[in-house]
Amino acid sequence: MTPNTVVAGLDIGTTKICCVVAEVGAAGELIISGVGVSPSEGLKRGVVVDIEATTQGVGAAVQKAANQSGREITQVYVGVTGEHISSLNSKGVTAITHADREIHQDDVDRALHQARVIVIPPDRVILHAIPRSYSIDGQNGIRHPVGMSGTRLEVETHIVTGAHTFLQNVEKCVARSGLGLQEMVLEPLATSTAVLTPAERSHGVCLIDIGGGTTDMGIFIEGEIYYSAVVPVGGSHVTTDLAQLLRIPVDHAEQVKKEHGHAVSARVGEAESVPIQQIGSPAPRPLRRRAVAEIVEARMQELFQLVQNEIDKSGCKQRLPAGVVITGGGSDLQGALECAGAKLGMPVRQGKPERLPGLGDTISAPQFSTAVGLVQYGAAAHLRANQPSGSDPWSKLTGLISKRFGRAK
Repeated sequence: MTPNTVVAGLDIGTTKICCVVAEVGAAGELIISGVGVSPSEGLKRGVVVDIEATTQGVGAAVQKAANQSGREITQVYVGVTGEHISSLNSKGVTAITHADREIHQDDVDRALHQARVIVIPPDRVILHAIPRSYSIDGQNGIRHPVGMSGTRLEVETHIVTGAHTFLQNVEKCVARSGLGLQEMVLEPLATSTAVLTPAERSHGVCLIDIGGGTTDMGIFIEGEIYYSAVVPVGGSHVTTDLAQLLRIPVDHAEQVKKEHGHAVSARVGEAESVPIQQIGSPAPRPLRRRAVAEIVEARMQELFQLVQNEIDKSGCKQRLPAGVVITGGGSDLQGALECAGAKLGMPVRQGKPERLPGLGDTISAPQFSTAVGLVQYGAAAHLRANQPSGSDPWSKLTGLISKRFGRAK
């Protein structure tokens, strides 16, 4: 790979569209060179409902990032989410027939192909088939089987599928913006590269990314993704609840949420008040802040209950000693971490991108976790395509990131 390859990540969210551009050196080092953010008005719960509005938002965010970086953006890695995303675990098996019984890359590819041979509805497509671990002749826990000897190779994979039409609409928006689609990436997979430490991924951790219209979650065990899901509740639902129940405009409700909202109402003093400008009212009037917090708390309790349901469905509750990492714009809500800890019964911390060289300070906030993760994912893909066979570029890249920035907080 030539030095200073340009990699761009595009996070098309329900409330905002974010593009991050990085220069990637030959050794995998990242320098953030451009950031662009624009309002998102064409999505609902992670799904495109207005192609024209989404295309305009994508174009605006990418142009801002390109102007700041001074580099042309022609290809992007795009994060995808939405209620249409689903996942399952699958196993592939192949026999090793070489005379010396040594496993080659072709054997690994055959096993991975077998894992992808699953029955899915005709309107769905496989987005990812991620190898979690290999076994050779019954010996489990093997990560790199090439070069080893055996007669039977098995691979366990995490299969992620999505609705074909919904993914096509995302692709159309990118194409109409004059961009090439490098790859669609499941958002929890991308986000994890930006906020999880290697130790957390190895021990077992649940990642929760609270976006505007949806909340993405992924469970990582022994370094690999084990379970993923999308919960149809996000930060915009809290805003809508406040707007409807307090009879205030949505933009005012968003301001009230950010400045006065709290996910644990008991933490709010009885005497505290919030100025509320109701629709049709000539002047603001004071309202008990605890009343606002009770509205916020009810919706956040629902969100974390849905997450708990997914954790129970995965069967991994006892395999998460590293607890929970919460990121995304919704994680900045006051009391969100405490509410999650009480509901999920696990230790919780907030995750956000570490300070990367370049414009890293600009995006060291949880709302940029997915966009930064997409850039890191793209950098790993570039290394993988330009490294000798048998090397492990992903470990190389994550090792560099961990060594320089990956300190748990």
